[in-house]
Amino acid sequence: MKKTLLTLTTVASVATLVPTNSADAAAHLRTDVQPTSYSAHNTYQAPTYNYNQPTTATNNSYTTYTAPTTTVAYDATSTYEAVAPAVQKAPTSVAVNNDVASVALSIAAGKSYVFGANSASAVDCSSFAQQVLAAMGKSIPRTTYAQAAAGTPVSNPQPGDLVFFNNFSHVGVYIGGGQMVDALNPADGVGQRPVSYISGSVDGYYRF
Repeated sequence: MKKTLLTLTTVASVATLVPTNSADAAAHLRTDVQPTSYSAHNTYQAPTYNYNQPTTATNNSYTTYTAPTTTVAYDATSTYEAVAPAVQKAPTSVAVNNDVASVALSIAAGKSYVFGANSASAVDCSSFAQQVLAAMGKSIPRTTYAQAAAGTPVSNPQPGDLVFFNNFSHVGVYIGGGQMVDALNPADGVGQRPVSYISGSVDGYYRF
């Protein structure tokens, strides 16, 4: 009797442990039916994406660069000497000792340049040349163009020749040594200066 009760108790225990969908297997004590098992966790497979980074990237952003600040210490006792702008020096007169130079310089003394003037106090370039040659006993026309037409061009200038510039728009009295005496303009006045002082071109030397 005790052995029978033990067997029934064992069967009941087995039935309790078997899930409900396997109740028939538990009731008949079948070993060929396995209880169904469930997993409490579901497995999720994330999709796979293939991403190829572009070879060349375009960057439209701008980077602002701030240069580092440099602090320079100056000696408070230092002095700064400003550089004066270059000033064109007046042409250097070369001493020319001959009769033409003496006559031309004496006539130039005290005279001022006035365009169109021909007097004892004011002259222009051609009237000054006319006055100098008149003092040397030579009569020449009043204007530069007429003077050049009346003279003889020479390639070996001598004191007393006239030198013409810039399409015969200016004339001076040549006194030798690359120097002349002329009435140039209101700023430079009447006096001695190098032939090379005149800007432009030399038309030639003429003798009277």
